[in-house]
Amino acid sequence: MQASPRRSVADDRRTALITAAISEFATAGYLAASTNHIVETAGVSKGLLFHYFGDKKGLYIEAVQACITEVMRRFDERVGPTSTDLFERLRQYTLAKWSLIEKDPMIFAFLQEAMTDPPAELRDALLASTAEITASTCQRLFQDIDTSAFRPGVTIEQAMRLLSWTFDGLGKQYTTILRQQPLDLASVRSVMFAEVDTYVALLRHGIETDPS
Repeated sequence: MQASPRRSVADDRRTALITAAISEFATAGYLAASTNHIVETAGVSKGLLFHYFGDKKGLYIEAVQACITEVMRRFDERVGPTSTDLFERLRQYTLAKWSLIEKDPMIFAFLQEAMTDPPAELRDALLASTAEITASTCQRLFQDIDTSAFRPGVTIEQAMRLLSWTFDGLGKQYTTILRQQPLDLASVRSVMFAEVDTYVALLRHGIETDPS
C-alpha cells in the first residue's frame, strides 16, 4: 500500500532531524549539542523536533536506535556467510565493521560514544531502549559457533565477553584516531587489519609459551 503524501513528508522530516542530530551529537557531544543547529540543518521548525521526539533526550535515544538498526542492516548485507570458528567470526565482523566506518565515520563515531560512554542522564534510558536489539545482535554474532576446541569450563558467554571487549576497544581506538585528525583511510585500514590478525592469533594461541 502506497504511503500518503502527508505521511511521506512526515517521514522525511523525521529522517532529516535524525540525520542532522547524528552529525551534531557526534561533533559536539550530547551536552553541547544545539537543537537550534539541528533544526536549522534539517530545515524544519523547532516545534517539529519537540512534536516528534519530545525533547533533546528523546531525539538522542531515537538517533541511537536508528543508527543501530542501520548498521546491522549494512552488516547483514556485507558479511554474508560466517565461519563457525569463533576467532574467524570475530575477525569477519571486525573487518566488516571497519569497512562501514570508512563509508560513514560519523555514524560510528556517534554510536561508539553512545554505547560505550553515554551521558550519565541517558545511561539507563539507552540501556532499556537498546537492550532488545543488542541482545539480538549478540545472539546472531555467536550463533552456531563451534565450541569443541574450547578448554573445559570455558563458556561461550565468557569467550564472547573477552573477544567483544578486545575488538570493541580496537574499533574505538581507530574511530577516535579518525575523529581527531584526517588520515589516509587505506593506510589506516592496512594497519588495523594487521592488528586484528595479531590479536586473533594472541587470543587463539595465548601469550605465554607452553610451560611443558
